[in-house]
Amino acid sequence: MRQFDTARDSLETIQDALTARDTARDAQVEATVRTILDDVKVRGDAAVLDHTRKFDWPEATTEALSLTNAQLTAQFEPTASEADCDLLDAAAANIIAFHEAERGHLQSWMSTSTTGPARMTGQLLQPVHRVGVYVPGGKAAYPSTVLMAAIPASIAGVEEIVICTPPADDGSITPLLGLAASAWATQLFKIGGAQAIAAMAYGTETVPKCDVIVGPGNAYVNTAKKLVYGAVGIDMLAGPSEVAIIADELANPAFVAADLLSQTEHGHDNKGFLFCHSASILEHCKDEIAKQRNLLSRTEILAATSANIVFVKTNSLEESLDLSNILAPEHLELMIAEPLAALPLVKNAGAVLLGEHTSAPIGDYWAGPSHTLPTAGAARFSSPLSVATFMKRTSVIYYSKKAAEEAAADVARFAEAEGFDAHAASARLRGAGH
Repeated sequence: MRQFDTARDSLETIQDALTARDTARDAQVEATVRTILDDVKVRGDAAVLDHTRKFDWPEATTEALSLTNAQLTAQFEPTASEADCDLLDAAAANIIAFHEAERGHLQSWMSTSTTGPARMTGQLLQPVHRVGVYVPGGKAAYPSTVLMAAIPASIAGVEEIVICTPPADDGSITPLLGLAASAWATQLFKIGGAQAIAAMAYGTETVPKCDVIVGPGNAYVNTAKKLVYGAVGIDMLAGPSEVAIIADELANPAFVAADLLSQTEHGHDNKGFLFCHSASILEHCKDEIAKQRNLLSRTEILAATSANIVFVKTNSLEESLDLSNILAPEHLELMIAEPLAALPLVKNAGAVLLGEHTSAPIGDYWAGPSHTLPTAGAARFSSPLSVATFMKRTSVIYYSKKAAEEAAADVARFAEAEGFDAHAASARLRGAGH
């Protein structure tokens, strides 16, 4: 763990520590990813198969990489326990309820003139046709990501939902993930990493080209999404998970420690931050982390990520909030006496969890809003995955003959001011009454 004190360390020092990046590693990752993307773009399925055999499933075949919805249903539904079905259904109900409410606020609209010649401007809101969902694998399985990405896409009206997820080295995927995919996916491909992003972005003989790719992943997946943007839309660059907790002198150290450990157990790149103006609470939280870590199963990862937990002793709650806004964390937990009162002071966060009983895992699995959130400071300018992620807006404009005549001279003057005489001529042609 690292610790800073705003009474001793400059805000610039703390800010640099909070936002530090390993630029050399970033460059190495990008070079590797570019090679994979170019390979898949040129060789299609053959490249996907080679990289899958290298990184995930040595005995993979092109035919075995793909599962249709019917195959998913036949493979996973008959053996699913009632408890697993109930668990997925209950989580899905909360996610559906939240995103259906969100969809109700997203509407096409038109505005017409009430005086003078007829004019109409407006906006059409339409879903994209095909979405690719990346579901991470490796050290864990994420059926929750299937629900949190595919359900908003379905509510948006997306017709085809393609899932890519890395298989185990025997080619299997976990039953709960397969069961979730059978309910919400059109097709699933057992493909992971940058090669999965390339396949969904460019299309191959087997994997269909998608309009939008969503979902979290490691540095290679994240970099691949960044590099294919433009050929395809993406939700965000949702990389390794992070949580920031703002605590006051009344916070429960056991709760704070449990939530810091819950986010840093994902993998070696995950981070936890604690901002608190009580030195006593900070010390108790350190003790709790050491105690609780020894009771958990992912001890190797938690030991490695202990260096990624940052404690900042601040002078006040307001200063804690200021530093959190600089960090712009993925998850922000307000373990303070009056979290609602502090909410207006939160400017940058992917998700805000209010009060000591609202843990990040509740947001990850259960509450309803998608858990795919901006990371690495991107909450300064981007938003969580939502129904809107899968919708595109089209502007609509109509001018009657008379309305076009009245606007012609002004439009032409504007065009000429920018040096475009063909634009001006087009406007004046309407103004001449043709």
